[in-house]
Amino acid sequence: MKYLGIGRLTNPRKYLFKLIWLGCISACIPVILVSLVYYQLSMNRMETYIQNESESSMTIMKDRAERVLQEIEQESLQLAKDPMVQEEFTAMPNENGLLNMEILRKIALVKNSNSFISEIVLYNSVDKQILSNEFGAVSKQDYKYKDNIDQLLGSPHPTQWTQLKGREGYVTFARLLPLIGTGGPEGVLSFEIETSALSKFLETDTAILTDDQELTIVKLNNPFAENSRLDAVHLRKSAELKGLQMIKSSDQTSGRFWAEGIDGKTAQYRYVKNVFGRTYVSVIPEQAMTEQFNWMRKVMVETLLVFIGVGIFLTYATSKKAYNPIEQLLRHSRALRSGGMEHKQDELDFIKDSLNYLSNETDKLGSYIENIEPSLREKFLFQLLSGYYTRNSTLLEDCKTHGIEAGFTHVVLIVEAENIYKEKRFRPEEKGIVAFSLANVMQEMLRNDALQGYAVPYQGRGVAILQYKSDTSHKAMLDQTLAYVSGLSDTFRQYLSFEISVGIGRFYEHVVDVPVSYKEAENALQYRIFRDSEQALFIDEVEHVKKQTLLRFPADAESAVLEALEQDDLPSAVQHFAQFAEVLQRSQSYVLIYQGYHVLLASLIRSLEKQGVNGADLMEHNLFGQLKSKQTSKEIRSWFEETLFPLYSWLTRKDREAASDTAVQQVCQYIRANCGNDLSLVQCAEIAGVSPSYLSRIFKKKTGTNFLEYVVETKMLEAKRLLKETDHGISEIAAAVGYSERNFIRIFQRNAQMTPGTFRTQHR
Repeated sequence: MKYLGIGRLTNPRKYLFKLIWLGCISACIPVILVSLVYYQLSMNRMETYIQNESESSMTIMKDRAERVLQEIEQESLQLAKDPMVQEEFTAMPNENGLLNMEILRKIALVKNSNSFISEIVLYNSVDKQILSNEFGAVSKQDYKYKDNIDQLLGSPHPTQWTQLKGREGYVTFARLLPLIGTGGPEGVLSFEIETSALSKFLETDTAILTDDQELTIVKLNNPFAENSRLDAVHLRKSAELKGLQMIKSSDQTSGRFWAEGIDGKTAQYRYVKNVFGRTYVSVIPEQAMTEQFNWMRKVMVETLLVFIGVGIFLTYATSKKAYNPIEQLLRHSRALRSGGMEHKQDELDFIKDSLNYLSNETDKLGSYIENIEPSLREKFLFQLLSGYYTRNSTLLEDCKTHGIEAGFTHVVLIVEAENIYKEKRFRPEEKGIVAFSLANVMQEMLRNDALQGYAVPYQGRGVAILQYKSDTSHKAMLDQTLAYVSGLSDTFRQYLSFEISVGIGRFYEHVVDVPVSYKEAENALQYRIFRDSEQALFIDEVEHVKKQTLLRFPADAESAVLEALEQDDLPSAVQHFAQFAEVLQRSQSYVLIYQGYHVLLASLIRSLEKQGVNGADLMEHNLFGQLKSKQTSKEIRSWFEETLFPLYSWLTRKDREAASDTAVQQVCQYIRANCGNDLSLVQCAEIAGVSPSYLSRIFKKKTGTNFLEYVVETKMLEAKRLLKETDHGISEIAAAVGYSERNFIRIFQRNAQMTPGTFRTQHR
């Protein structure tokens, strides 16, 4: 460019362009490397997929072909062993007329029973007569294909698959007759199969070739192209493939290699030889693979170019923006070197820009601090409620830091939603969401009611700290608090469909007593166990009406409940339990009521153990943990009547061993009856009425195998039965046991150590 008189478009020594080039290299090289690695992995995955598809296709073709060919060989043997056919070679010439008619009927019956058989020919060299479906009974001299008869009789093989002259488009299976004898062949029985019908059954692009008793079936496989019927030219080219000659000369029973394909280009060969002298070959043209890679290359290149383009653009824009302050500094440096007023002006502008920048950043930081202040305040309130502060001075300093008035009168309210897990279908792990919802509504109500205070979600409940001025009377504070609670109740009921209970602590004039008020609010909520009809529970009121004398434990009602359950009389047990609960309620003592229900639960567990129920099974239900989670008398009574009593009845109706046997038998019967469907442990556990973990444990114990292995074994037993007793295809049997054909072949081979086709051949 220098010799051409063209100036540089950019200055390579300029920092901006160095920055751009460095950014491009940093952005583009990792993208290119990652793309190359991903491309190579995708290529390997695609090649593996094509090879697996080829192997699966060849396995299916082999199973189908063996089923047809072995069936034809078996029918040929049965016909050759037929007494009428054997009599054909021993009867007198004047007796053959009627016998020939019977043999022709027999031949027609065999031909019509198999759609692949085109023609059956029987030749008897004694009277030189030919019997066939097409020509009937004719002499050898009048038979159109008499040379083929001589060719078959001259064969040294008792049976063979061959291609006869003048019978293009057909493949012949010939058997020399008689089957037993030392005098040489006296006749021949041939089955002619139309190759187009057999190819259509196997695959439309399948070629059937014969050579010296050997039968070769070639699948010109292209798993991504539509199947096309082979013409005579392709069949001829298939027979001349060098790869087939290599397979015939190979001593190995299976293998894979690359050689020239039917289109003259490289192709991949896969082959399998069986003990019956038949060879199955799958040929995949290399072009079939590369065509699939072309679109992948195109997409990868386009994606790579897009990423590189975006990277270059972002690099330029970012570099330009990053370079701008540097450029300003360079201008300022030049001004400093030049001197004069400009120097001062430029310097002041630079300082002004710097101060503006710092001012903007200060505003952003202030905004950020304001945004995180509520979180810091909530953390402080959590510590305050938990009694974290042991020194008043530290507490007062934190109150001042977070803008909380310490000289007000404080009272704590705890709001808890009732029966949301049962009636509203909340999950226990969603407890935090419920608490967050409660606190948000409580804070909004504080603003609407012009009350001063703070609401936070705490320990799965909504907690509010209300603040009143010191000169406010106790009655006014209580009235405002109860009005706030009433508003909360109406709001939750109207907008969230929640029923709530509110515990209210005492009013304290110093912020240090907030944890005390919180504990009192918690204690007030405990009285829901016998005052669950009241929404607001003020600690002064509930403790004021607390009775000093406690009633005795209702032992008679407890005995009546146990006796009714032992007799499996649930209605009577529920009635006596209501009397038991009523006696406890009259005591109005949280301790007596809470412990009374626990004593009843312990008595029920002892009763179950006396009746032979395994204690370990009872521990799995965590009954005491369930009872502890119930807070109101309504919840406790519902749990006893709807959960515990039915569980007691179920456990005592039959012992655990008999129940487990029944469950396993029921599941096994269901698996056998529905082996064609998708079966899961959860589904079967629901049918048996037990938990999935329990079913898995007893299933392994009773059957000696795990659930999944038993399902697979049941499906394979059904598949083996269908293979032995029916003529269904492999794909039909796979669908009948709930698998795809490919997965069925893979699982069957792993289970039976052979393919479905081989299993059918050995057991038919």
